[in-house]
Parts: sequence; C-alpha cells; structure tokens
Amino acid sequence: MKSDFAIYLPQPEEPHAWGLDITGAGSATIAPKSAYPPEHHPSDHYFDWNHGRTLEVFQLILITNGSGTFESELMPPTTLSAPFLFIVFPGVWHRYRPTPETGWQESWVGFRGEFAQRLQESGSLSPERPVYATGNSEMLLAQFQLIQDEVKSEAFGFRSIAATAIMQILALSTHLPERKEEENHPMRKTIRRACFLMRQRSGAPLCPEELAAELNTGYTYFRRMFRKYTGISPKRYHSQLRLQRVKRLLRDSSSSVSEIADKFGFASPFHLSNWFKKETGLSPRDWRQSA
Repeated sequence: MKSDFAIYLPQPEEPHAWGLDITGAGSATIAPKSAYPPEHHPSDHYFDWNHGRTLEVFQLILITNGSGTFESELMPPTTLSAPFLFIVFPGVWHRYRPTPETGWQESWVGFRGEFAQRLQESGSLSPERPVYATGNSEMLLAQFQLIQDEVKSEAFGFRSIAATAIMQILALSTHLPERKEEENHPMRKTIRRACFLMRQRSGAPLCPEELAAELNTGYTYFRRMFRKYTGISPKRYHSQLRLQRVKRLLRDSSSSVSEIADKFGFASPFHLSNWFKKETGLSPRDWRQSA
C-alpha cells in the first residue's frame, strides 16, 4: 500500500447520479504496540476503544496484514486474521483495533448514497454480517489502490471513478468467500467443461440431456447446478452462444441467410429466421440492415 494518509472530502450539494458518493479514503500501517487509531482523523471519525463510535456514513476497511478485533452493537467481539474486510454501517455503534502483538495494515474508504442503502435494505449488505474473509484478492486490492490514487489527485471525474471502484469492492467482498467455496465444489469442474463443450459445439444444435450424460451426471442435477453457476439454463446458454456467432456472420460477412442456416445446422432458412426473430425481435435480414 501507499504511505499512511487520510483524506476526508467535502461533499457536493447534489448527490451523485449513480447513487453513491465517496466521503474519504486512506491507509495506514500500524506497527506492533502502537497507539490506535492514528490521530490524523477528524473528531467525528476519531474514537477510542472504551467508547467506540457511530458514523453517519458507510466505511469499508480492508486488512491485508496482521490481526485484530472487531465489535459492533450487532456483533460480539470477534478476533480476525488478515486478509479480511469489514463494513461499518451508518448509525451502528462499533469499535475495532489491531492486536498489539501484530499490528495491522489497513486501507479504508467511506461512502454514502442510495445505492448502498438499497443494498442494505435488500439484505445484500447486513450489519449483522459485516465481516468478509476475502482471501488474498489482487482484484480487491487494486480497487482500493485505484480509489487512493483518485482521491489524492482529485482529477476530473475522480468521484465517478471512485464510485465504480467502491461498487466493485462491494461485489467482490460479498461474493469472493462464496466463490472460493464453490471453486472447491466437485461440480464446478463439470460445469466449466460443459461451458467449454457448448462453446466448442455452438455451430450445431445440442441436446442438454445428452451433454449431461456425456459428463456422467444426471440431467436434473446438472441443470440445477449449471443455472446456479451461470445464472441461466444449459439450453439458454448454448442458444446465446449460437446467437452471438450468427449475429457476427450477419454483421461481418456477406453470407446469405441460407448459407448461415446450413452452417449452423438449421433445417432450413425458415427455421433459422423463426429462431432468430424469437431471440431478437427482428428477422435476420432486418437485423443485418440495422447492424
């Protein structure tokens, strides 16, 4: 991380159009046996362990080295070892500190806005589950570094760039633990293989049931797990791959609809046109003219 710093930004009169405003950012390396927190914070953000604090904004705190304790009114004192990230919620009393024997390395960013509030209201973010075991994620670290660079420069558009980085941090933090668990699931390798085979065979019709049998798994379970990992059914996944390739030929080649139908294994140009119109709302010829 960069050298220690803390910047608290004046807030614009109008909220950001994306529903998220950065309020500040910083980083610090806390050596073992050092006082905590550092004294370069304003009074409304500074706290001591005995009293804790309550903020009016959200904060994300990433700990990349060391260990410490986090506690809030909704979470008992919990000892944590890096790497991990925790979220401070507005209006929720909390306190945290590094273990004296280890110290820690922290990066933080503050923010507010309707975007974060909606995530909390939907349960995607919860003050009852504020801690995330993120692992050594380079993607996560890169977003914090991007925010720090933007806040220091305050170049044109820095608030928008920081806002997108915060959104990325929230997405990574809430999904990295599940991703790590799912990556170790034996079915994950099967789904990856299925995606590869469907892409490889996107030039012809495909029977999902036969693909499941080829991969030595029952179709019902295969379909359920495939949807869990990709968000769509195997049939829909393969259809979208075919649609991408057909669109590319319509846009970038002079091949006729009849030639494309033959290339992709459709029984006739009519069958291709009927399928294409269901997918896009346009016939192949109309889509080609508008592309």
